[in-house]
Amino acid sequence: MIFGVVLALVATLAYNVGFVLEKGALSALPPLNVRLPLTLVRMLVTTPRWLAGFGLILTGLAGQLVVLTRIPLTVAQPVFASGIVFLLLLSMTMLGERLTAREWTGLAGIAAGVACVIASLDPRTDAAGTGGHVVRVLLVAVPSTLPGVAVFAAAARGARLRPAGDVPYGLAAGIVYGVAGMVSKGLSASIDFHGLVEIVASTLASPYLYLLLPVTLTGFVVFQTALQRGRASIVAPVSTVVSTLYTVVAGTPMFGEHLPPSMGDLVLRLAGLVLIAAALLRLPHEAGDQWT
Repeated sequence: MIFGVVLALVATLAYNVGFVLEKGALSALPPLNVRLPLTLVRMLVTTPRWLAGFGLILTGLAGQLVVLTRIPLTVAQPVFASGIVFLLLLSMTMLGERLTAREWTGLAGIAAGVACVIASLDPRTDAAGTGGHVVRVLLVAVPSTLPGVAVFAAAARGARLRPAGDVPYGLAAGIVYGVAGMVSKGLSASIDFHGLVEIVASTLASPYLYLLLPVTLTGFVVFQTALQRGRASIVAPVSTVVSTLYTVVAGTPMFGEHLPPSMGDLVLRLAGLVLIAAALLRLPHEAGDQWT
């Protein structure tokens, strides 16, 4: 159980370092045009710094798949969400983005929330779910992705109103990535991790992989555009809290996972989720005011 939490933190660090590298690369590129996807992809894959960031993100995602086989979503997702602490600190040191007092308070709230979640762990009762059916996941995933795309389209039409568009962009990315998180849980449960051949064979045989690919591609386009048009420290927190809450709320019952049976652990687990969500939602407001 503790190994799963440590691995989640390492995967999250790699994931968010990748974000910062991507943001730095995107800031130096011409505006991305989602209507020309081949041009967009060609521009990105010929940018070494973006490729390095993308490689770290993939490494983080691979680590998250392993994590989801070891700890339940109500533990894994809050730890993944705590990666925003790494992201904001790196954005400050590497991208020159300033953190306000409110943002520092938000970071403290996230740290407290993660501490509550970790304190609620009980190896006797906490286990990663292995249930779920791909048809049920499909029936939830497809209708959920469409609102994310709609929010993105509305934000793109109102891009001239920036920074007001930063939060909608993060919301759109969060919805789509939340769907991807739920599907990733299904994929992780269907992979045989007993050897390289088994991993590859079971991954290719899993229907979750072929559902995850289009959802992830959609999230990729939405998030890359959002990341270029808005500050990393605004877009990422909104995206993270939305995707985290979606994955926990939709995925926990979908895969047969349960909240802690002990009242004390239950209170700690829920308090941790609430603290993290509240801290993440506080982060964009004052940051957005800096642009006005």
